[in-house]
Amino acid sequence: MTDVDYGDVLTADDREFRTEVRDFLSRALTDDVSLRGVDESTRLARMRLWQSRLAEAGLAAISWPVEFGGRAASPVRQLIFSAEMAAAGAPEPINRSAINQLGPTIIQWGSDDQRTHVLPRILSAEDVWCQGFSEPGAGSDLASLRTRARIEGDELVISGQKVWTSKAHYADRIYVLARTDPDADRHKGISYILVDLDSPGITRRPIRQITGGAEFSEMFFDDVRVPLANVVGPLHGGWTVAKSTLGYERVGQSRTHRIERRLATLTRLLEDDTIPAGFDDDAVADRMVGFAARVEALRQIVAEATAAGVRGDTPGPEASLSKLLTSEVDQAMSDFGLEIAGPRGTLERGSPGAVKGGNVARSYLLMRAATFGAGTSEIQRNVIAEKLLGLPRDR
Repeated sequence: MTDVDYGDVLTADDREFRTEVRDFLSRALTDDVSLRGVDESTRLARMRLWQSRLAEAGLAAISWPVEFGGRAASPVRQLIFSAEMAAAGAPEPINRSAINQLGPTIIQWGSDDQRTHVLPRILSAEDVWCQGFSEPGAGSDLASLRTRARIEGDELVISGQKVWTSKAHYADRIYVLARTDPDADRHKGISYILVDLDSPGITRRPIRQITGGAEFSEMFFDDVRVPLANVVGPLHGGWTVAKSTLGYERVGQSRTHRIERRLATLTRLLEDDTIPAGFDDDAVADRMVGFAARVEALRQIVAEATAAGVRGDTPGPEASLSKLLTSEVDQAMSDFGLEIAGPRGTLERGSPGAVKGGNVARSYLLMRAATFGAGTSEIQRNVIAEKLLGLPRDR
């Protein structure tokens, strides 16, 4: 485990929290939660187990309010937690997206019954969630969605298609945007609905991606019946609720755990004697210093954005700034990893002589999606230009 240098900024309480996290990691990060060299089903089981340990220690969602199982953690403590997790090489929770996106949305918009039932099951990973927003023809222009949910008594009947749904092949539940008032303006008449994926009428079809894996799926809803009580926020008012989720998603995509781990992986790669490049190369060292500086800057930006959520504020356009910078530095580091690994870095998993078991090549391929997942870089730049800089709307 790499020691993290925090300088002199920590209070006595912060240092106590750091000790708690380190003690937890030293006890809980055992071989039975290692993700190295395991098949998909074992990996998912171990990710659930790891999150359950985090939840038992009160560390699954430290930014959430205390009354909902969090710690209302300050930005500094969120930075401590992220840094210590990355330094220890700890896995991310299997419900990371639900913790970062759906949970805060339910806290802000959900009914008391939804908060009581949904939030604990997110924390424990008893329910793993996926997001049903994007559709064919309604990705960047989400308001063009065509999935319908007609009202029949105390139920909604959902019909339509979703696509690029991450985790759908193993998730238990999904939160869906569907048009419940077809005659309303396109930004109105949409509802935000919680759906059990075991409901009759749902078909999941995995999509093979460039890495060879199938982490996304297309989803088909054929007259799927859902209780009307599963609507989050106002009926027909789901666009506003969804904007909250998208703000939380952009902040969540910016969590520094992943990019701190990538920086640590690059460092270990450069320390490998079989790699031609090394820290004695001035150009390489200069690039690494630049990455370290950007990661540190992102820690501060993300902490401030997360602090807004702790205060109960919906993330604003600053979330687009943090998401843009995080995805681009993440992609740049994966590119650099392939560059410094040399020709053997292009060899994939299972290939003799592949660098780091083929993970360098896989990371490079996987990070092609970093700049369009959770909103493309072009969308983020438009939001920043219009909402932060006050520039005219792009038409």
